[in-house]
Amino acid sequence: MGDDPDKPASAPGQSYVLAERDYADVAHLENPSVIERILSRSRSEASAYIGKLLQSGVPRYVLAGPKVAYTAMAIQALSDLWREVSEWRKAGRIPEDFSGRESGYQTWVQLLVEIDSNPIDADRLKAMKAMFLAANRVGATNGQSILAYQLFGIAKKLSSGELLVLKAAREVQGGGHDSAQNWLAKVSSVLGHGLTALIALHEQILVDNGLLSPRFDSGLKVDLINGRLTDLGAAFCRNIEQYEIESTR
Repeated sequence: MGDDPDKPASAPGQSYVLAERDYADVAHLENPSVIERILSRSRSEASAYIGKLLQSGVPRYVLAGPKVAYTAMAIQALSDLWREVSEWRKAGRIPEDFSGRESGYQTWVQLLVEIDSNPIDADRLKAMKAMFLAANRVGATNGQSILAYQLFGIAKKLSSGELLVLKAAREVQGGGHDSAQNWLAKVSSVLGHGLTALIALHEQILVDNGLLSPRFDSGLKVDLINGRLTDLGAAFCRNIEQYEIESTR
């Protein structure tokens, strides 16, 4: 019989290229207990596994490498989320069972789906977790929970670029109007790259989602009150700031 080209090469003493465990089930995402097992291992072990897999020379494992790396990022993000949720429960900030409030429960379900499908953008993930916390916070009214759920929907659509511009806009405040070009220059200066065209690109998305006030006077001027944040934008930023405070306790 010929050698199986997908079988890892063995060495004396029954050591394998993929070392202690063959994670082929992770690569093919066919084993339902994979996540549970991976969550019990350290990040360094998961990282070491991916390196061994890519170095193995086994064709199907090498080709699956990017998929496995993506899965590893999702597992890391899920691990971080579960740690935070456990800490919030222990501290009494969110209830043990948040399935009783529809808007709060939906943020939980959608957050898990988003992490599983797109775990890469750390700023976007932080914004979504902030809205999840706001929607499920002990003592939040139904109205506050519903608002947080709606803000969660907005957070899902934003990139780190938009979120950075929104944060920087709060530092460019004033008591009146300014030219749009001056505002772009000030925000780009706060962010440190000086690229006004990039700020303008993100600005429009924030305006379209109701977080920044639109330009006026044929697009030449902006209103600097509240850093151009609308009441919706201000609520969005407050949730993120509260999440950051909770994360440092």
